[in-house]
Amino acid sequence: MEGTQKYYDRIQTGLQVTIQKIQPEMLEALNNQGVTPTQWFVLFFIKNNGLCRISQLVDLMEVKPSAATFMIDRLEQGGFVFREHDTKDRRVVNIGLTDKGREKFEIILSERRAIVERWLSILSKQELSMMADIMEKLAGSTAI
Repeated sequence: MEGTQKYYDRIQTGLQVTIQKIQPEMLEALNNQGVTPTQWFVLFFIKNNGLCRISQLVDLMEVKPSAATFMIDRLEQGGFVFREHDTKDRRVVNIGLTDKGREKFEIILSERRAIVERWLSILSKQELSMMADIMEKLAGSTAI
């Protein structure tokens, strides 16, 4: 453990500094598109998972149902999502992306990708590959 502690410290410091540098640009990309970080999270989740229930968002985001409903209301008012009753259970309301929501998602993703590409341009292809592997491993981890 003692030998690895220095790596943990270096990684923690590196993550902290990197996030502090990149986060303002990522937030600006969202603000330029009139989307909050929470709305982006919802758009990202729906885009990657398809139709979902509000209860899924409540569980994932650890918020009250009323808070999730408010978020969905705002996205629906913006024309980014739609609600539809589940065909098997009319009590269940599913949420999906509209064409406008998919378009907004792609615009934001493109802007954020450009930011990441600029920041990671100092890495070699091999380093990028290793970093991608590590990030995917961490994202799939159940350690927390």
